[in-house]
Amino acid sequence: MRDTLRALGDLAHYWRKKCAFKALAITGSCGKTSTKEMWAAVLGKRFRVFRNPGNFNNLVGLPLSILATPADTEIGVFELGVSLPGEMSRLVEILAPDAALITNVRPAHLEGLGSLEGVFAEKFKLYSELPREARLILNRDEEELYLRARDLPQERITYGLHMEAEVRAEDLRVRPEGTEFTLFVEEKRFPGARIPFLGDHFVRNALSAVAAGLLFGVPPEEALSALAELEPVPGRLRPVRTDRYFILDDTYNANPGSMYEALKVFWEVGQEFSPRVAILGDMRELGTEAERFHESVGRMAGRVARVVLAVGEYASSVARAAEREGARARAYPSVEALLEDLEIPEGAAVLVKGSRALRLERVVERLREA
Repeated sequence: MRDTLRALGDLAHYWRKKCAFKALAITGSCGKTSTKEMWAAVLGKRFRVFRNPGNFNNLVGLPLSILATPADTEIGVFELGVSLPGEMSRLVEILAPDAALITNVRPAHLEGLGSLEGVFAEKFKLYSELPREARLILNRDEEELYLRARDLPQERITYGLHMEAEVRAEDLRVRPEGTEFTLFVEEKRFPGARIPFLGDHFVRNALSAVAAGLLFGVPPEEALSALAELEPVPGRLRPVRTDRYFILDDTYNANPGSMYEALKVFWEVGQEFSPRVAILGDMRELGTEAERFHESVGRMAGRVARVVLAVGEYASSVARAAEREGARARAYPSVEALLEDLEIPEGAAVLVKGSRALRLERVVERLREA
């Protein structure tokens, strides 16, 4: 039988080489899509840029994205997603990136990749299998990634909050409207930087976009201008204000790393609202570690929120852990059951987050209509 999946990838690789655009690749456990949008905005200041739509990032989505790339594209920005061993090598083969970034490595897709080390090994192939002439963009705050990558032969640029990062941020201030910081490019200072995104993890994504821009001649001032004009990606910690509530819509997906980041931001921006209500759905594909990770999220939620409403198979584990930390918590088997019982006091801050399969955006829609 002919392998149609391989044929699709080969056809995409042919088109990528024929068009001869610069290809940039982004992977990681959290932040791929937001980072992709930031890179496209910054590089779009000076180049014709194409990016893969949505999360078209796997062995089917990436080739389809490449084949949709216009022939006059100068830079293509593509996110790469993996869930099984061996997939990254094939994605790298298809795309042949000129520059690459691994945002971070967190527990995700453990059912397919087995362990955190398995996730790391698969993601790291994006760096280790690049040709020597490609360039690496390194998150200096991810120590293990940095230590393993520093012996690779490719040219690299580092970013992060770490003092040794070539592109770094200081004086972060998270507000409900966005995050302010001071940008440093080596020792040159750019005060008053602002992005309409919430939290230091988004600042790191923005710094990576500044770094990508530098590799292609986009000055920091132009990069910051592009970033300030961006709209938050729907479902990715997007702030939504209504007459009754302040909502953080993070319904697109969830794993332990992104849950911790979302709860951290919720604590930082939710101080002026009362009560703080965390509506948390299951995190999928965590294998045998699922119970432990859900309990951990429940503990953190119980410290951050006054009310925790948990939804899904592991809702009881989340709720019990939250109650032990002093929160009022309830568990619901489904989103439908939650919606039947949903009563949020006016003036509340509400975080809504869970895996894609739960479609928790229905909760956000109900709150917006209230």
